[in-house]
Amino acid sequence: MSIPDTQRVGVFSESQVSKEVMGFPGTCWPVGIVAQVDKSVYTDTTTKAYAIQVLDDAISTFGKDSEMTKLVRIMTISGVNKLVCVPVVAETDGSPTVNEYQVALDVLYNEEAVKIVICDSADATIHMKVRDHCDKASLNRKERRAHAGATADSISAWTALATPINSGRLTIWGSIPLKTDGTKYENSVYLAAACAAQDALELDPAMPLHNLELPRELFGGLYNRFDDADLEALYAGGIAACRAVNGKIYIDRWVTTYTKDDTVNPAVPDDKYQEGTVAKIKDYIDEGLRNRLATLHPRVKASLSAMNEVKADAVNWLKIQEEKEIIESPNVYKIERQPDKKSRFHVYYNYGAVLPLNTIFLHGKALV
Repeated sequence: MSIPDTQRVGVFSESQVSKEVMGFPGTCWPVGIVAQVDKSVYTDTTTKAYAIQVLDDAISTFGKDSEMTKLVRIMTISGVNKLVCVPVVAETDGSPTVNEYQVALDVLYNEEAVKIVICDSADATIHMKVRDHCDKASLNRKERRAHAGATADSISAWTALATPINSGRLTIWGSIPLKTDGTKYENSVYLAAACAAQDALELDPAMPLHNLELPRELFGGLYNRFDDADLEALYAGGIAACRAVNGKIYIDRWVTTYTKDDTVNPAVPDDKYQEGTVAKIKDYIDEGLRNRLATLHPRVKASLSAMNEVKADAVNWLKIQEEKEIIESPNVYKIERQPDKKSRFHVYYNYGAVLPLNTIFLHGKALV
């Protein structure tokens, strides 16, 4: 203990500054980053999470030219200051293995704050691991979604990447950006990170991301430009995309890799989780209602009157979200005590998610 011993009466303390995860100020959804680091700079032998809010901390911790620092740069330039960074360290020379990425994802899983996940890998196997990570975390009250980058040389090749993932929690971005000097990147990983930053900055879960401009200092344009027919095929196949206008990059539409209901056999085409905002709304409502009831009822008896109070509080909170146009027609249709364990209440509710306005069709007629 560094506090000097004393016979005085009072409160004495010691503290230290640490980059490891504690908590965050700011106004954005926290982003978890799993990426490679410079082993000549990052010499820690254990894999752990770091809270990073400024680029200089990433440079000193992970190395200036590391993939982790490049992703942190995209986030901080975009305005995101809630970053949970978990390094992926290859034990041997060369690229990290799938298992080494899994180790980092397992560490990230233990962090409560993270809502969005990105990684530096364009590999489909790693994307599956990220999807499984998001699914597992979301089932255990750590709701999160992911944005990933990849590469492909045709529309069919892009959509083939989405087919096996088929998740409303993972988005693959099909637009490969240009560097500021005009040369192209190998994949869409950095663009996916920039789009993830826009997701993190939009606190209204029902607000779509389309037509948002990505920071101009990040990219020099887009390498692969899609025409209308290409975009139609990409979105139907579960790939999100951007568009370039006069050198500026805008999000065109945020869709997820979900294209079919595979809970039935054979799987059938389905679009209920196609919009990226659907999982975001669901997570916001589930977590928000859970936290609201935990705050209002931290220590009460499991009486019938308490059960009625829980229902009323649930109804009121959902109504507030309806007024914010996040959900529609919320309904707490049943609440009951568990017959064999009367210390447990079960609250049943449903609601409609407010979807993005994607298209306005005008039907005009000139009368002469």
